[in-house]
Amino acid sequence: MKPNRFTFLIAVLIWFYSGVLVGQGYRITLLVPDLPDKNIILSHRFGLKFYTDDTVKSDSKGLAVFEGTNRLPEGMYQVVFPEKKFAEFFLDQNQIFSLKTWGSAPLDSLTFTGSSENSRFLEWQRKIATIRNRTGLIQNQLKKVSLSPDSIKLLNKELQNLQLAGSKEWDMAIHDLAGALPGNFIKGLKPVKVPDSLAKSDSRDNQFKQYQYIRMHFFDDISFTDEKLLRTPLIETKLDQFFKQVAPPVPDSIIQLARQMILLSKPSKEVYQFVVQYLFNLYSDPEIMGTDAVYVYLAENYYLAGETPWIDSANLRGIRVRVNEIKPLLIGKVAPEMEGLVTADEQPFELKNVKSPYLVLYFWSPDCGFCKEATPKLNAVYAELKQMGTEVVAVNSRLDKALWTKFIADHQLNWVNLYSPQKVKEILEKYQAFTTPNLFILDADRRIIAKNISVDQVKPFLTQYQSSRK
Repeated sequence: MKPNRFTFLIAVLIWFYSGVLVGQGYRITLLVPDLPDKNIILSHRFGLKFYTDDTVKSDSKGLAVFEGTNRLPEGMYQVVFPEKKFAEFFLDQNQIFSLKTWGSAPLDSLTFTGSSENSRFLEWQRKIATIRNRTGLIQNQLKKVSLSPDSIKLLNKELQNLQLAGSKEWDMAIHDLAGALPGNFIKGLKPVKVPDSLAKSDSRDNQFKQYQYIRMHFFDDISFTDEKLLRTPLIETKLDQFFKQVAPPVPDSIIQLARQMILLSKPSKEVYQFVVQYLFNLYSDPEIMGTDAVYVYLAENYYLAGETPWIDSANLRGIRVRVNEIKPLLIGKVAPEMEGLVTADEQPFELKNVKSPYLVLYFWSPDCGFCKEATPKLNAVYAELKQMGTEVVAVNSRLDKALWTKFIADHQLNWVNLYSPQKVKEILEKYQAFTTPNLFILDADRRIIAKNISVDQVKPFLTQYQSSRK
């Protein structure tokens, strides 16, 4: 009997289209023998955060399958086990493979089948970890004071060999995984190699040149047009390292570098959005005094300039309000005028009445717990500050005059003591001094030269500042 050609054709078409569907979808088979009948989570990275994609319950043998007809976005993923243990891997072009591990030690026991890229990445991870662990042990040994010169020489030689071995492993993995997402990740993560001509000398001039080289080449091996790298920790990690450890802590320098990074990311809408948001969030609550100027720059030149289409009008209004609040208080700005200030005997007072070269503007209140500790500390160095040409103008942020004058008398606060029974709210809003103590230092032109520092930092800051002006 001859085979039915129509039936045969249908079978071929079913095979073809099912293959197409499989090729478009994903299937990740996971075997965790020591975790039967457990919920296992599949999640993906976006920067340093994780987001859940699916949850599957393993069978009685610890087998779980994550699958779907549509491909998942390429990036770094995790399978998360009970007790928050996990195993991490890449989803690249190949999204059909299996992995096996043990829930008790998922990273140590992890293996892949059908994914050579993940197997090679795992091999690189383990070799680099071994080298780092050995390097750490040697560095701890070198801290011992009882080592002989010969021992120190041998240990330093081993450190050099380990450094060479690590660099070789890194380069081999980059070569083996060239063009694949894990390879691009490893390549971008590799520390900048300073040329031997600069690394040979430890002179201060050479150290500065090394720093300049690192700063200039920090992002050389990262493609800011590759949106897949956003779904790994690479770009956020490198931005963290650069702006927290490498970039000079000077607003103008940071603004210039931020502008360069944003321009670099502009060809990719997704990367551009990530970089702008990262920098904006980083400097919305800056750790370094004065770098709130970066926030204002980014707000005015990107968010309020219509360069961030992902932000809605309500958020833009909030940003505009915040900029208007903090822009007058940036380092270098003339301190805002304060109306309605009076002394304890109700005499009007203006800041221009203070003729000293420097002025500490100190917002406090007698019923504030932190103020009760900080105010006597500031008073203890007041005489020294006076000798340095500095006057303290202390503004009470409350309306209770009796409590205020009692504290002044009890602690013999002989600096300029002021309060404002009529306009205290407006004054606090101008200086954003809603929490106390709050402190500003002004120069002879009454420009802000320091803010948001503790009373313990006032004298050291002024000492250093005056020294730098000579």
